[in-house]
Amino acid sequence: MLESRLAIALLVMRITLGIFFLQWGIEKFVVPATTLAIFRNFYGINFGTWVPPILGVLQILLALALLVGFKPRITYGLVLVLHTVTVVVSIPRLISPWNPVSNHFFIAGVPILAAFLALYMLRDWDRYRIGGASAAKM
Repeated sequence: MLESRLAIALLVMRITLGIFFLQWGIEKFVVPATTLAIFRNFYGINFGTWVPPILGVLQILLALALLVGFKPRITYGLVLVLHTVTVVVSIPRLISPWNPVSNHFFIAGVPILAAFLALYMLRDWDRYRIGGASAAKM
């Protein structure tokens, strides 16, 4: 019973996190200027306009792999690392959320990071996925 509830909870977590991550990949096509601004302002990198669609394709593929649970050690790990970088570069805005160039919604990235970490740590109990049966038993 407990194992079944855990597997369902992980499925729900994976699907919602996958949709969250997918949205950012789609945004790279819909509003590519936002991607360019994010990389310029947060990472200090200036890309050409040809970069957002390439990043969008890669992110969408990774989001789809996450959604179906494909190769969880790799997929969940990559998404966790990418979102960790996002949270780390937003620390100045987390520390001072009400300054004119910030937004208090940056804090939403922190519990999402915790959910990505939990999903990665519990990946062996994520039973309803593609990418190989898990061997963990509770």
